[in-house]
Amino acid sequence: MSEALDGGQVTRATTRCPDGSEVVAYRVEPMGHAWPGEAPVGLGDPDAPINATDLLWQFFADHPRRR
Repeated sequence: MSEALDGGQVTRATTRCPDGSEVVAYRVEPMGHAWPGEAPVGLGDPDAPINATDLLWQFFADHPRRR
């Protein structure tokens, strides 16, 4: 499943694997290879429409490790 976010500048795609795990991918236009939402040090892009760090932490909170 794919959905446009932030007026179409961000696309979020999700799918489920046969074992039940979930894959979530974000595409940010017209962004190059940078970490969205972080300070402009190294590969950071503070002006990106999403914050990759926040999304990553939310993903792990929503998908706790199975033991």
